[in-house]
Amino acid sequence: MARRDTPPRERLLLAAHAEFAERGLAGARIDTIARQAEASKERLYAHFKTKRDLFDAALADSLDRWVAAVPMDARDLPGWASRLYLHFAGHRDDARLLLWGQIEGVTFAAPGVINHEELDARRKSVLDAQNEGLISPDWRPDEVLTLVFGLVLSWFVTPGTTNLHLRNDDRRAAVIHQAVTRLIAGNPLPVTD
Repeated sequence: MARRDTPPRERLLLAAHAEFAERGLAGARIDTIARQAEASKERLYAHFKTKRDLFDAALADSLDRWVAAVPMDARDLPGWASRLYLHFAGHRDDARLLLWGQIEGVTFAAPGVINHEELDARRKSVLDAQNEGLISPDWRPDEVLTLVFGLVLSWFVTPGTTNLHLRNDDRRAAVIHQAVTRLIAGNPLPVTD
């Protein structure tokens, strides 16, 4: 399909994804997004009322894409985490946009960005795996998900200096797999509320 055959809203989201992943909300330019999408600023604002609305829509679109590309499997959390890392390594803009969302204060309460039914299903799947003895019950499901996701994103927030670590995505995926395996095995120090 030729670029101009793609509906304007989709072209705008693709251009916004690239621009926001590169520059964040504050640094991104609406003129650049419209030009890259082969659309006018008027067309952009007909679809998205504000720059923040466009950012949230691009982030939500990105989230939907990688959630679909790497379905969560709480019964194989180490495997899921390593596959998610490999997805982000191959689609670095998805990781960057997610991190920009964090910087911009996107929260789980953000309307239209986070699919709450999906999030609740993930919590329940972790709880079910805990009840089956596959994941240690030492942490709450939200804590497990946060720690695992943090391990996946750790390679994207650590400076990429060659003396710190080499860029070897298969090795990193294996390290994440092993770290999550150890994490869900249990026996942490007790945590009090």
